[in-house]
Amino acid sequence: MTFSIVASNPSTKELCVATSTGLVAVGNLVPSILPNVGAICVQAMVKPSYRETILDLMKNGSSNESAINNVLKNDKKKEHRQIIVVNAKGQTYVFSGLRMINICDSCMEDNFAIAGNMLASGSVISSMKKAFLINSNVFFPKRLLLTLIAGENAGGDKRGCLSAAIEYFKPNRRIMTLRIDYSNNSLKDLSMALEKRYSKECKDAFDR
Repeated sequence: MTFSIVASNPSTKELCVATSTGLVAVGNLVPSILPNVGAICVQAMVKPSYRETILDLMKNGSSNESAINNVLKNDKKKEHRQIIVVNAKGQTYVFSGLRMINICDSCMEDNFAIAGNMLASGSVISSMKKAFLINSNVFFPKRLLLTLIAGENAGGDKRGCLSAAIEYFKPNRRIMTLRIDYSNNSLKDLSMALEKRYSKECKDAFDR
């Protein structure tokens, strides 16, 4: 249904999340950032309230894994859920329920985690990982967008890509959110929106 990446840069305190799916309005339902705490995606069978609950547990000292396990312990539908999280220290965790729709895959590394389900090929996640690593000098949200594009080029969601979103936090700034809620070219549209958001015109207006 969805493929996503969460990432942290502990040296700059930046947090970012990017996600794409074959349904509408992924940005409203799946990703979230809590500044100075972490970034999360709750996908497959989504439950938006889990985002805030898990991030709040992390804020209050829980590890990524224990926060997710605490929320899921009484959830009868947990085997249909996929959750990825990174904290501000770069520690990551992925939960994938046993009843994910194939192809389901994920990877956890220092500072970033990637996961997807209902994928069109087994190379989606590995292609995303490669793209993230080779674009290490790219502006952080652009780096995550390029990661999504690599996943889409490897097959992406087997139903296609109808919505996509990026959230980005940088210290002393508000969270930047860009969403394409319904488009047959959602990643292309998101790329244009990101370029426009960080144009001189918009930076002069918004980043004061």
